[in-house]
Amino acid sequence: MKIDPLSLILKADFEINKNFYLISGNEDTLMNKIKDLMINKIVEQDACSIEKVKDIKSIKNNVGLFERNKLYIIEDISGVDEEFLEANKNSDDFFLFISENSNKIKFFKNILAKSQDCVVFDCYELSKESKIKIIKKFFQKNNLVINESVFWALVDKLDNKYMFLEKELEKVSELEITKLELDELNSIISNNSVIIEKLFFQLLDSNENIINSFNKKIKNLTDVNHFYYFTKQFCYLIISNDNKIDFERSVPKYLFREKNFLIKIFNKYTKNKRGDLVDLLYKTEKTIRENGGLSMMVALRFFFSLKKITIS
Repeated sequence: MKIDPLSLILKADFEINKNFYLISGNEDTLMNKIKDLMINKIVEQDACSIEKVKDIKSIKNNVGLFERNKLYIIEDISGVDEEFLEANKNSDDFFLFISENSNKIKFFKNILAKSQDCVVFDCYELSKESKIKIIKKFFQKNNLVINESVFWALVDKLDNKYMFLEKELEKVSELEITKLELDELNSIISNNSVIIEKLFFQLLDSNENIINSFNKKIKNLTDVNHFYYFTKQFCYLIISNDNKIDFERSVPKYLFREKNFLIKIFNKYTKNKRGDLVDLLYKTEKTIRENGGLSMMVALRFFFSLKKITIS
């Protein structure tokens, strides 16, 4: 069954009563939020040990007498079928599948979505209605007052990607005020996201132009994160689509003006170069984890490496 991921975020008493959970979609910052919440809730509720595995074939069923229940975090949902669900639906273990949308997972995702023993969280960019719910909950939780005009200004200003919205709301909570006024709102939240996203479309520019634009447009770590996740989104589109037609269909509609550029980039990628792109993403994510976060230098190095793969 499908459940709105906001239910997990907004409801403190969200009940963990299934063995199987799938986090999917194409908004990876929301996927990461749901993943963290699910892991924390399951471990807190059942004191499970955590084991990360590639797929269900990697799961070993040799449970020892004194071994704790397990939470399996599974990267690849291929191989999941009704037989697997039936065999494990009464298990003391939990199975958390995490997989971005692609043509390769459609069949397996449908199996999980139709099962009453599984919860599917589909994570996409936040709609206006979703942002309204989050903002209202935030102001209630923090005992803050906001008038109607400032409220709607906040709805318009906040990003549609969950992580960036959450970070902007954290700025509001740090003000230590009881009522948010428009001047304060404008001082801490800017509409810089569109400008930052346009940096990606300079991928084929000279290194000098890229550095100049980066220095002008990237003002803080929130901007760095926005730039990185926006760029990573298109890397995933290149990796997960095998042909030009599927790629065209996957390009967000609001980028119709940039569609020809994106197709031009896609056409440069062979199977081997897609493999290089996967390696780049893996190494960058590893660096981010080791450094405790993303830095401007890491983001810029990632972008230059992406350019090198693209034009090679």
